Amino acid sequence: MKISSGLEQSIYVLLILSRVPQGETLSSIAISERLDVSHSYLKKIVKSLVHEGLVNSTPGKNGGFSISRPLNEINLYQVFTAVEGKGRIFNSQYLIKDFIEGTDNGNEKECVISQVMDTVEQKLRISLQSVLLSQILANIKDIYDIDKLDRWISDVVAEPAK
Repeated sequence: MKISSGLEQSIYVLLILSRVPQGETLSSIAISERLDVSHSYLKKIVKSLVHEGLVNSTPGKNGGFSISRPLNEINLYQVFTAVEGKGRIFNSQYLIKDFIEGTDNGNEKECVISQVMDTVEQKLRISLQSVLLSQILANIKDIYDIDKLDRWISDVVAEPAK
């Protein structure tokens, strides 16, 4: 299974924004530089997060982005659908019709492969919904000291707008 790099980037964007003091914002440029990722791709990701209501956008010279709700109210499925879309993971071509009779005559019942993939998709959805971003941040804090991140955020927030 392949999931775009946008999912990982969006998780880190949300984790970073969760550390920004309330009432403050960070620019997409600052975030992309911090994560060492393409600014144009990160802007696309942030736009998706804004569209799904996970991130607030503040326009203007001193504008930027902030998180819209606490991490304990955001699960991985919400982030996944913001970045990857809400469409189905598997779209059957209903090849069963040709597999069984070599032609589509309307006598086919149901696609067994579609049923299996529907089950897989449902289990993936349930798994992603069960993981809160607050849990991810707690796991990161168990392994890493995030003081450097917090100091960087303080420095960037304190910088005057250019």
